[in-house]
Amino acid sequence: MYSMGSLPPRSLILLIAGITVVPLATLVWLGRRLLEQDRVLEGQQVQQRVERGADLVVAGLQRALSVSEQRLAAGSEQWPDGAVAVAFRDGSVEAYPGARMAYLPVVQPLREAPEVTFAHGDELEFRQPRRDHAVNVYRELAKASDPAIRAGALLRLGRNLGNTGRNQEALATYAQLRAIERVSAGGAPADLVAQYARSKLLEKQKRWGELRAEAQRLRSDLDSGRWPLTGPVYWLYAGDAAKWSGGAAPGGRQAEVFAEAAGVLWERWNWMRPGAPASSGRESLAIGGQTLAVLWQRSPGSFRALMATPGFVESQWLPAISQVAKQQRMTFGLRDSEGKMVFGTLLAGEAHQATRSAAEAALPWSVVAAGIGQPGQDSDFAVRRRLLIAGFLLLVSMALAASYLIARAVSRELAVARLQSDFVAAVSHEFRTPLTALRQFTEMLREHRNLGDDRRQVCYEAQWRATGRLTRLVESLLDFGRMEAGARPYEFEQRDCAELVRQVVEEFRREARTAACEIELVGNGTAEIEADGEALSRAIWNLLDNAVKYSPDHRAVEVAVSRRQDSVLIAVRDRGIGIPAHERAAIFAKFRRGEQARTRRIQGTGIGLAMADQIVKAHHGRVEVESEPGQGSTFTILLPAKG
Repeated sequence: MYSMGSLPPRSLILLIAGITVVPLATLVWLGRRLLEQDRVLEGQQVQQRVERGADLVVAGLQRALSVSEQRLAAGSEQWPDGAVAVAFRDGSVEAYPGARMAYLPVVQPLREAPEVTFAHGDELEFRQPRRDHAVNVYRELAKASDPAIRAGALLRLGRNLGNTGRNQEALATYAQLRAIERVSAGGAPADLVAQYARSKLLEKQKRWGELRAEAQRLRSDLDSGRWPLTGPVYWLYAGDAAKWSGGAAPGGRQAEVFAEAAGVLWERWNWMRPGAPASSGRESLAIGGQTLAVLWQRSPGSFRALMATPGFVESQWLPAISQVAKQQRMTFGLRDSEGKMVFGTLLAGEAHQATRSAAEAALPWSVVAAGIGQPGQDSDFAVRRRLLIAGFLLLVSMALAASYLIARAVSRELAVARLQSDFVAAVSHEFRTPLTALRQFTEMLREHRNLGDDRRQVCYEAQWRATGRLTRLVESLLDFGRMEAGARPYEFEQRDCAELVRQVVEEFRREARTAACEIELVGNGTAEIEADGEALSRAIWNLLDNAVKYSPDHRAVEVAVSRRQDSVLIAVRDRGIGIPAHERAAIFAKFRRGEQARTRRIQGTGIGLAMADQIVKAHHGRVEVESEPGQGSTFTILLPAKG
């Protein structure tokens, strides 16, 4: 088992990361679950709202349809555009308004003159044939007071005139026939037969302009429901009228759709069991590509129905329901029995829907309701989710920031601990060298009491240098500790910088004689500064010591003192191993030593440059460095000049 203090640095950082990541992942998982549950709850509420809205739409439609059913039961004959009421009783059909029906399933025949009335004329026209005499007979009959006899005579008169080439007289005869209404001629309404006969005669004469005008009039009268016609009769005349007028073939127009729907209802009523109890219903009929809503009421001996187009539904039954749907923030659609949407938009893409079948809702259509847009964009749920997300993001950010700061602090502490460990090892080595020398020369003096004066003097000199080195090491460590604590007092006085540097160089030369280094002092004249002589001397000494240690192959070191404007420059230049660019920013940090110092086993404590930098800063100056690997380094102290 490792204790926390004995864990390797990387393992410690991984442990901290693991301790941070697990709670963070748990927090994210819990937050996600909470948001999912919140969305589910919101979806349930939206679905409940849509279900409630569907019930409101159904209730509103039922109320609207009930009003129309009451009017239908009361026998109302006036209906808004898009609707027709039909009534079946005793084999007859009535439509209200009748003008909206192109034809009827059955019609009451119009009064027509008996065929025997025209027997003599028919004998002359078809059997003899003597058409001129037949024309005279029909002319006399056309003067009759009975409209039915007059209509039959005019029809036959016009036919004979046309067959004998007297076309203009025939057209005039048909014009007289067109003025007779509510009687039959030739099995159809007299005025309809007259217009059709005129069109046929104009076609025969190739009078196309007049034919088109006549056909358009015929078609307009057919569409208006002017004549009570059955389907086969209507299609016979309507087909030719469309051909002559140049319009589209009949079929699919609203009056024809109503007529076909009435025929379907008529057939259904005829199949109903006589004497069945009264009943009513609501359904949809797909006729000619259009879906009609049908409300029907059956009683013994009669049948009433209201046929309504989608336009009627939208204008009469849906306005109030649409307002309810808007208040409920939903939309709805109506589907017929075939699943076709007869009102509303396509709802397949909506997430929340509610369906009420036609049987369940007692309506002609199935009702499909859906929520509008994304659920809860402006709801309390959305606000709460935004707050939750913001809170989770804040917690995650704080956790990440805390983890980063902890990891960074631990990394720094580990780095400092490593540097301190290196520092202790370096200091131990630095102490061991002079102590070893002291011990060796002390043992020599002890064991060889008869050494000559010259040999003794050498031993004393070596001991003096070793004790001096130990003293400087101890003082350096103590001073550095006081500097870091801000307790190092400085005694500033005006000094000659050049003289101070010369003294330090001379002292260093005496100390470094065994190192075989060459210290060259460049510069002359005076340079006055305010300085603590002892502290500044130590800073210069440290730079010289570094220059010698990091120049194992080139022992020449140059020290220069110069003046530049208001600054005094002290430059220490060597031709040693130099400093890589990536290490220059950190060389003044405490305990920091370059990679080459470790690989080349160069002795040092790692506080020399840091101490020099602090001393120079205390003198209101700075230390600059210029270096290239393999080319040497130049450390320059810039101090403010005095005077």
